Amino acid sequence: MNIGLIGKSRSGKTTTFHLLTGTAPDPHAAHKHEVQMGVTHVPDPRVDTLAEISASKKKIYVTVEYVDAPAFDVGAAKSDWFASALEGGVKNSEALLLVARAFGADELSEPLDPLRDVLAVQDELVLSDMLILEKRMDRLTRQRKVKTLSADEQMEMGILERASETLANGKPLRTLALDTSEKKTLRGFQFLSEKPLLAVVNAAEDDLTRWGGEIRELNGKLEPHGIRAVALSAALEGEIARLDPAERAVFMSDLGVTELARDRILRASFDLLGLMSFLTTGDKESRAWPLRKGETALDAAASIHTDLARGFIRAEVVAYDDFVREGGYPGCKTKGLLRLEGKDYPVKDGDILVIRHSS
Repeated sequence: MNIGLIGKSRSGKTTTFHLLTGTAPDPHAAHKHEVQMGVTHVPDPRVDTLAEISASKKKIYVTVEYVDAPAFDVGAAKSDWFASALEGGVKNSEALLLVARAFGADELSEPLDPLRDVLAVQDELVLSDMLILEKRMDRLTRQRKVKTLSADEQMEMGILERASETLANGKPLRTLALDTSEKKTLRGFQFLSEKPLLAVVNAAEDDLTRWGGEIRELNGKLEPHGIRAVALSAALEGEIARLDPAERAVFMSDLGVTELARDRILRASFDLLGLMSFLTTGDKESRAWPLRKGETALDAAASIHTDLARGFIRAEVVAYDDFVREGGYPGCKTKGLLRLEGKDYPVKDGDILVIRHSS
C-alpha cells in the first residue's frame, strides 16, 4: 500500500510523515523540496496471537509506504511543484493523505480553517488533472481528423469527455460514477483527484478534544467531495512516540488517549482503499496480507505468489476466532471448522488460508 502525503505550507505535513513512519527528521536534508519516503507496518495483534499459537519464527505485517511530497500553496498546479511531486512518486500512490493545519492561529495572517485548506488543495489537484486531460483529449481530437479512432480510443474519449465535464465543474474525479472497466482506463492516467483522499486535521494539543468532536460535521461537508477526515495532534503524538512503553501507557492514560492517532490513520487508510487482511500461519511465519474487500480465494492466492494462483485447487479456510478458540489447526479439524473453498470464495477479513495447489 502506497500513500502520498500532501498539504499546504506549515500544515505539519512532514511532522505527520515522521510520526506515521517512526522516523526522525534529517537535520542534514538539503532542502524542504525533496520527496521523502518511509515504510511502516500496520499493527495487527492477530498476527502476534497466531505466531504464539503456531510457534512461528517470524511475524510479518502489512506494510505501508508513505511518500512525503513538498508542501505547496495556491498556484502549484501550474508550477514546478507538480512535476517534482509527480515524478517523486505521488502519481504512483494508491491514495492521498492531505494534512490541514488547525494549530498556531497567532502565527498566521488568516484564520484557521481546515475545510478551506482541504478544498483549496483539492482545487489544485483538479486543475492539475485538467491540464493533463486536455493534452490527451487534444491528441485524440487531432487523430480523429486524419483517421477513425479505434474502439478503445473511442471509449477512452467518451470517458475523458465525462471526466472533463466533472473537472470543469470543480469536482474531483473520485466523484465520477464509473464501471470497473472505465475506472481501469481512467486510473491509467494517474489523475490525482481520482485517488481516494483522507484529510488529517492537525490540531494543537489543547484543541484536539474540540476537533475530535467537530470531525463529524467536517465529514458531512467533505462527503460530497468523496473525502473523509480524522483529527490528530502531531506534536502530542510525537511526544508520546518518544516515551518508552511503560511511560507511554501512563501518559496516554492521564490524557485520556486510548489509541494512537497513527493506528487510527492506518486503519482509516485501509478503509479508504477498501482493504482488509487475510492471514496465514505456520511454524515458519505468521503473516497478514492485504486484499480488497470482495476479492476471492484465487485473488488471495495470487497475492501470495502467482504460482499458487496458476495451480490453484482449493483453499483451506478457518475463521480467526475459531482458530484461536481451538488453539490451532488440530482442534479446528476435530471440530469440523476447517472448510474447503473454491476459487470464487469471497475472502473475509481475518480468514486464515492455506492454498492447495498443483506444482
